[in-house]
Amino acid sequence: MSTGIIARKVKCHISTALRYLRKLKASKQVIEQRISNTINLWKLTGKRIMLIDVDSTIPNLALMKISSFYKSKGDNVKLVKIKLKRQKDGTLKEAVKIDLSDKPDKVYASIVFKANKHVLEDVAQQYPYIDIGGSGYNLQKELPPEIENMKPDYSLYPDCDYSIGFSSRGCVRNTKTCPFCIVPIKEGHYRRTQHPSEWFCENFDKIVFLDNNILADKEWFMEITSWCMEKGLSIWFTQGLDIRKMDIDVARRLMAMKTYKMISFAWDHIEDEATIKEKIQVLRDIGFSKNKLRAKVQFYVYVDNDSDEEYNSGVYRCRTLKELGCNAYVMYNIDNERSQRIKDLQRWSIRKIFYWMNDISDYKTNIKESKIKKKLHGASA
Repeated sequence: MSTGIIARKVKCHISTALRYLRKLKASKQVIEQRISNTINLWKLTGKRIMLIDVDSTIPNLALMKISSFYKSKGDNVKLVKIKLKRQKDGTLKEAVKIDLSDKPDKVYASIVFKANKHVLEDVAQQYPYIDIGGSGYNLQKELPPEIENMKPDYSLYPDCDYSIGFSSRGCVRNTKTCPFCIVPIKEGHYRRTQHPSEWFCENFDKIVFLDNNILADKEWFMEITSWCMEKGLSIWFTQGLDIRKMDIDVARRLMAMKTYKMISFAWDHIEDEATIKEKIQVLRDIGFSKNKLRAKVQFYVYVDNDSDEEYNSGVYRCRTLKELGCNAYVMYNIDNERSQRIKDLQRWSIRKIFYWMNDISDYKTNIKESKIKKKLHGASA
């Protein structure tokens, strides 16, 4: 392919394309063939690998590791991010189409959410060599060790400004204590995996832990968070921390370290009410003021279905957390259809101005009043 054609395809000036191609040549990613004084032909070296991110809401760690693996072998990697558009009833507006006309040597696709398990069926029938994985597709499928242990390719997601990875896998709980959770099936029992230094990027001052029960091993938690604090990193734990595992030392560590998002705990079972209250008091005792609790601490409140028992349990836990000065964030089983009252409960818990000022019983009235005030304000402006 000539320099001019490449410039037109990427929509840049020919001099810009030539400068970029020479950088790729220096890194041995392309081969240059000069056929005249004015015409250069360029050809990619190595294999062509396509990665398809179907539905990730954050950078897809598995795809980042796959990218690192193939780039380390001198291959070329392309990421395709799909934007799924759905009807009100949840069905796709149109079938997913992926351009494979370039005939890549290998194609990997990742599906995170179970609801999207079948969106690539048509593509897979046409191109059976696609390797599809992800927790939404196959809970038993794992990356080979030589890929799993790779440092993520952060260049795959240019907007990513944080290091991301697992320092542990699995959980000390099981499907009997948490029947709704896929972690015991997907990852098994708790175990340490990688120290964050193995996947940390020096360009970033933020770090994200994907661990599913990072408090299961106190010694490991204290070690890796000490390392983060020494580096001056701001931390985010994406999964709800198991507050039942929190003692005064862990509470002090949570108080001392820098975080750039809410410290999230989980309250899944109504039976844990006494423990939840006891642990929130521990946070107060070590220095979490009323304002700090409200500003930094939230609880994921899991609601499995729309039965009266589950719904009322969710409402009770949210109200209790509010009385204790903590935020609630209702998480609903995505495999079940959301009724209007479940949607309202979720929206009430997420919209903090309504959560803190009013009860769920007043939510709809307050929403209507808020909309009327906005219209009146707009009309008078």
